[in-house]
Amino acid sequence: MRVAALTAAFCLTAASVQAEYKFRCLTDGEAQVEQLVRHGVFLREAGRRCDEVTPGTGKLWMDFDERFGTRLKSQTDRRVKLFARQFKNDAVKVRTYFDGRLVTYHRNYPLSLAYCTDVKQMLQEVNKKGWGGFTQQAKVVQNEVTLDYNSCK
Repeated sequence: MRVAALTAAFCLTAASVQAEYKFRCLTDGEAQVEQLVRHGVFLREAGRRCDEVTPGTGKLWMDFDERFGTRLKSQTDRRVKLFARQFKNDAVKVRTYFDGRLVTYHRNYPLSLAYCTDVKQMLQEVNKKGWGGFTQQAKVVQNEVTLDYNSCK
C-alpha cells in the first residue's frame, strides 16, 4: 500500500515537471546541447551494457570518451546553464529528475543482438568520424528533443 502511494506521488511529481517543462523553450543551440548530452548518455550506457552481447562496445565507448570527454563535459556544463535559465528556483531538482530518467531508461532497456549490433555500429561510426560524426548522429538519434521542447523563436 505504501509503495503504491509513493509510486503515485512520484508519477504526479514527474508528470508535473514534464508538463511544466513542455511550455518552456530552448534556443537552437540549447536544443543541440540537449541532443548531445542525451546521445552521450545513450552511447555510454548502451556501449557498456552491450559489451556482454557484442564484445567490444564498452571499449569503443571508452575510446570515444577518452578522445572527446572534454567536449562531452563542456556540453554537460552548458546544459547546467540552460536548466538554470529555464528553472531559476529549482534547476538542480529538475535537472536531476531528467538525468535520472535518461540513465534509468538506458540502463534498463532490454538487450538484444539487433539492438547491440546497432549500438556497436554507431560507436564505430563516431570513433571513425569523430566529434562531427557524433553531432550528426545526435541530431538523428535524439531528434525527439525537438518534440519534447518548444523552440524559442
